[in-house]
Amino acid sequence: MKTKTGIIILAAGSSSRLGSPKQLLEFKGSSLLKRISMAALDVPDAAVCIVVGAFHDLVRTAVAHLPVSISINPHWQSGLSSSIRTGLQKLLTIHPGIEQCIISLCDQPFVDQHVFLALDNLADQSGKGIVVTGFDGTWGPPTLFGKKYFRQLIALEGHEGAKKIASQYPEDRIVFDFDAAKFDIDTAQDYFDLPHQLISVEQATAIINHFLPTARQQHVSIQQALGYTLAQSVAATQQIPGFPQSSMDGYAIRYADRFKTLRVTDKIPAGSRTMKTLLPEQAMRIYTGAPVPDGADTVVMQEKVERLQDNHIVIKDDSLRFADHVRPQGSEVEAGTTAMLPGTFLSPAAIGYLAGIGCAEVDIFAAPKVHILLTGDELKPLGSPLNYGEVYESNSFQLDAALKQLGIQQVHMQHVKDDREALETTLNNALTHADIVLLVGGVSVGDYDYVVDTAKTCGVRQRFHRIRQKPGKPLFFGTKDTKLVFGLPGNPSSALTCFYLYVAPALEQIMQLPHRNRIIKTYAAQAYAKKPGLTHFLKATYDGQSVTPLHAQESYRLQSYAQANCLLILDESSTGCQTGDEVLIYLLT
Repeated sequence: MKTKTGIIILAAGSSSRLGSPKQLLEFKGSSLLKRISMAALDVPDAAVCIVVGAFHDLVRTAVAHLPVSISINPHWQSGLSSSIRTGLQKLLTIHPGIEQCIISLCDQPFVDQHVFLALDNLADQSGKGIVVTGFDGTWGPPTLFGKKYFRQLIALEGHEGAKKIASQYPEDRIVFDFDAAKFDIDTAQDYFDLPHQLISVEQATAIINHFLPTARQQHVSIQQALGYTLAQSVAATQQIPGFPQSSMDGYAIRYADRFKTLRVTDKIPAGSRTMKTLLPEQAMRIYTGAPVPDGADTVVMQEKVERLQDNHIVIKDDSLRFADHVRPQGSEVEAGTTAMLPGTFLSPAAIGYLAGIGCAEVDIFAAPKVHILLTGDELKPLGSPLNYGEVYESNSFQLDAALKQLGIQQVHMQHVKDDREALETTLNNALTHADIVLLVGGVSVGDYDYVVDTAKTCGVRQRFHRIRQKPGKPLFFGTKDTKLVFGLPGNPSSALTCFYLYVAPALEQIMQLPHRNRIIKTYAAQAYAKKPGLTHFLKATYDGQSVTPLHAQESYRLQSYAQANCLLILDESSTGCQTGDEVLIYLLT
């Protein structure tokens, strides 16, 4: 069969504004280059040539298994014209009889085989030699050229593109309107802004991490600092202890007198403020925490002493060493030194240490201000009777508890009716006062699920909407300045899963809390089957040896979640697990 159409896919650029090869960016489960190549291969009687340049070894692997011609353009840096020439000459060498060519980019994710077929059909119907794609008030690629323009395409120089030729022949040019062609990817932001993009779990995490704000610092008393992370170093203002101190109940002695009978001349309790002096062949009764008298250098445990008459003692400790049971002056911390470094997690022990060196206040990485906005007219407060079609509102309780578990005590909550204007007013107010806003419910695609549109009206820039996971596929994430907005699904199980996987890690990073590796390997105690396409997070129990998925995995069910201590992770490519398979779990406790 004669090949009628040659399709040239330009994929030689270095993606300098993106920072990584955009040819390999994933969209709807496939790389951009593979996606456009498959679309071109679906065109009947067409030959496909992919022109590569920068990263050519890496880029070629994405389409190595496809029946396409690959041409390396060693001069890709000289401009677009060299790639057009390379691709067209390759096609004419292999298929000298082609009657037309379509020049396409690899970074227009919504261009598919239907666009290529439409260009072909419009050329046949109109008799025109040039068919361009119209979008957003202009036109551009993909562009079809008849055979009579091949020499001019090959003669292009430098950064001249095919648009130069198409612009010269308006009488032989017709436009195929396809507005989605306006989406092309030059920067990371272009990629994040793609509509209807179901991204992977890993991509969602990376996008959120990219937009995390700088941690805010706060000066607090040490009583308020528990569970936070130190933001500024703490310097010791004095020696601790400020005197040689006994660490035992016993007797202060001179080590040189240990074999002599010693007269007990005094008693030193903890808290004694009088400096005492020990003379040779004397001992003083001393208690834990008390200052060691001047002249003494060792403390003998009271159990290692034989008491004689007339306040005399004999030491019975063959293992006694010089300076035993004496805490040297400044042994805890020296004046002027750094007592605690930034990044220290303020545990009970750390709080005690700070108090012990006289530090009453510290600078911490503060908890973000969190506002939770709940939508849904079907939700009723706890304690009120339920009418037909109503359910108790539970998301505020579980999310508030989860936030408190992270050390975020002050959480503002508000229930908003399913009303666009009311939500807009409430969200604008929340964005004024909060660092992070959790919108709960109304992020899927129902008629009343207008939360995402309202967020955009309030100036929130969408970074992604919808993830290839179950439960929690409709998750929305956006930003306004440095503020983060998460749109959680309304189903309680979905909301909590998204909180654990995305919100909690973001909060922990903002607060600079210690990293916890929550994902570990274990073995499946029973089989579970799933279809590929979505990553599944199953409510499960882990006993230290293996993991067992629980019943009631539906996204509205919390009964099984209440019993779960982990989530069993089955990635999007898997078909499930068999008993004994090695699997990953996400620890909840």
